[in-house]
Amino acid sequence: MILISSCKDDEVEAVFDENYGEGMYIVTDVGISFYNFKDSLAQVENQIFKTVNNITINNPKRIKFKGTKAYIVADNYISTANVKTFENKGEISGFYNPVDINFISHDRLLVADKNDSKIKVVDIQRMEITADIETGDSTRPVFLVNNSYKAFALNGGGETFSERDSTVVSIDYRDQLIPLSAFSGSINLGYNPISAIHYYNPTILCKGVYNINDHSEDIESSIYKINGSDNSILTSIVLNGVYNANNLVANNEATFLYFTAHDGIYKINSSSLSFSSILTNKANVMRMNYESYPITDSTFYNVGMLYMNDIENPNTIFKYNLYTSNFQDTIIVDGNVRDINFY
Repeated sequence: MILISSCKDDEVEAVFDENYGEGMYIVTDVGISFYNFKDSLAQVENQIFKTVNNITINNPKRIKFKGTKAYIVADNYISTANVKTFENKGEISGFYNPVDINFISHDRLLVADKNDSKIKVVDIQRMEITADIETGDSTRPVFLVNNSYKAFALNGGGETFSERDSTVVSIDYRDQLIPLSAFSGSINLGYNPISAIHYYNPTILCKGVYNINDHSEDIESSIYKINGSDNSILTSIVLNGVYNANNLVANNEATFLYFTAHDGIYKINSSSLSFSSILTNKANVMRMNYESYPITDSTFYNVGMLYMNDIENPNTIFKYNLYTSNFQDTIIVDGNVRDINFY
């Protein structure tokens, strides 16, 4: 008897270098770029997902992080990657046009699916949709903000007066330790709520109407503070002379807020709601980041930096120091800037 045996070569798992991690991530229309803002000699690394995985993300729009994973909102899916190596960790499908995401309790992800008029709930361990909440017929949910038990979905409306919307939908997602995903109310604010921050209570920026083809339809932007518990409006103001407001960000204590508009960058006092123009730079993407900055030779202080794109040069990002009121960096990337975030 002759025994014949064979064996396969041992399979070798791919090893991915930890080239990324802490730093700045820029979403463009052609991919994801990485920039280590702490390194004075750093160079932009473009299309890192494609470089690492040899595949392209279709129509990337937004990036957020949880633990060691990056979540990238794409064409009709959400792509995930290890944030240190950017190794592809799989996709979450089942969307029409996802535009924003937020992490909630019990390892879940809320997804604003703009073209389906729904907020979808994803189990991030199973990487699949487990529930959805309707935001209203023909609405366009575009932004999510949440507190420890409730989320708010902003219905951003359209570009024309006839396509305007004014609703914000609240979603209860936790009752004590019990996971929920239930519609809990609709709030009417100014036209086209578009961006928000949460500091004790939500502050919501409404774009108004800004029709580039017919400015006779234009309506000024506004800002609202609402009670995060009972959905009541606490205070509001029309931003006189301001149109197309978006990209609301705040300093660490939320004493001052900043936003983009049709004619530049504005600053608003969170208590008085008085506002003023601080820059004439036109941007449609903006983020705040706190970074160590030398005040003296031996003293460093965490200073707020505004990172904004340039509408006229859409592959360009400017870094603006709020302490010195000066620009201190210009960052050039491949593609048109769509989102900026920090890990």
